Amino acid sequence: MARLYVIDIMYHIFRAFHALPPHLGTKDGRPTNAVHGCLGILRVLWKTFQPEYAVAVFESRTRVFRAELAEDYKANRPETPQALKVQVPLVIEGLKRLGIPMLSMDGFEADDVICTLARQAGAAGHSVTLVTSDKDLAQVLQLPGEMELLRLSGTGKTAKVERVGREQVESVFGVPPELIPDYLALQGDAVDNLQGVRGIGPKTAISLLKKAGSLKALLESPAQAGKFASLLTEQKERLLRDLELATLRADVPLETFDLSHFALQPLEGAAEYFQDLEMKNALQQLDGLLFPDPTVREFWAPD
Repeated sequence: MARLYVIDIMYHIFRAFHALPPHLGTKDGRPTNAVHGCLGILRVLWKTFQPEYAVAVFESRTRVFRAELAEDYKANRPETPQALKVQVPLVIEGLKRLGIPMLSMDGFEADDVICTLARQAGAAGHSVTLVTSDKDLAQVLQLPGEMELLRLSGTGKTAKVERVGREQVESVFGVPPELIPDYLALQGDAVDNLQGVRGIGPKTAISLLKKAGSLKALLESPAQAGKFASLLTEQKERLLRDLELATLRADVPLETFDLSHFALQPLEGAAEYFQDLEMKNALQQLDGLLFPDPTVREFWAPD
């Protein structure tokens, strides 16, 4: 049984962009803080776990199906800074040069692709590690098979790693994997513009879901919610819609699963890439490689 590492790459790009100093860049003015941070997180991943199979999952390039369900879905998200937009292609090029497979599907969010890929890999008898700290993806751990989240905090030498299995989801997020969508719909999620119910915060949402068993059960018997009963009744249709929005799809029409598609490829043009972005430390690491066809496993080998 092999283990597939599924990387929520946009999560790490956004996080790195906001975590690292904005002045990081090349002499000709190109910003590279997100590139540095994202590659730093991936370096920690390889130095710690040395994956043989991995894939970086990106967002759709076209309108996603949830936007058809709700016009206001993610409507409150601020405009992506130009300094971040220009770095996404740089990360994509870096993954290509490092031989790390990539995957996306038009019309579906990265989370849906990740959920479907995890289902496929689990059905094929493989273990799955989701490399993300995104609470939404904790619901994937309800799928059959050996699933876990690998949460990485910090960058470079300060990065810490935490593994969250199916049994730990409730202690980390407050509810078990199968109730993550219910929690997001009931309590609200500003990132995806899910309103929640006025007055219901995290603790109340957890308490109500544990009492009722699910959001649908709570909506069928709103008296369980006490003073919130009338609000739940009034907002039932919207809450059911938000539950659908928060629930990840496991049926994205991906190709038939083949683990070999996610094997690492030899480095190709990595030196030119790092030289162009003026990443001197990475160039020095490349100079130390003695293998004829090294992959990222050798490039980011343990010290």
